[in-house]
Amino acid sequence: MIAAAIEAKTVLGWGHRKIAASCGRPPSTVRGWLRSFASSAVAIGQRFTTLLVRDAPDAVVLWPKPAGFAGGEALSVLMAFAEGVGRRFAATVTVTWIQAGIAATNGRLFCASWWAGAPNTNPPLCQALAGGKVAAAPAISL
Repeated sequence: MIAAAIEAKTVLGWGHRKIAASCGRPPSTVRGWLRSFASSAVAIGQRFTTLLVRDAPDAVVLWPKPAGFAGGEALSVLMAFAEGVGRRFAATVTVTWIQAGIAATNGRLFCASWWAGAPNTNPPLCQALAGGKVAAAPAISL
């Protein structure tokens, strides 16, 4: 359902209300799906570009055309990756972009927090131990 909503937004240019009506889901839910994908689109595009080059036997042939916006780029690269994986195993399976994306991310394709990366747990200021006391590191002038 989420994949269909992303395709409708990216390919057809539908808004969240029209997608919600066609999916039979609340507009707020669909809007959340689309926002989550949009917030992760750059990271998704970068990750699957790397996977496309690594896994597709003919990545140059499959290279997607620029879409003009991050969500379109991410979906294009996902589709190219799926086709590359499908070509690699053509005698056995046909792979959709959603299958390839979910398999390559261990089910976390639509998990925005996974794409955001690990939280920053470093202290806000560099600290150094000086004689048993914690002292702030000297400021760096630019």
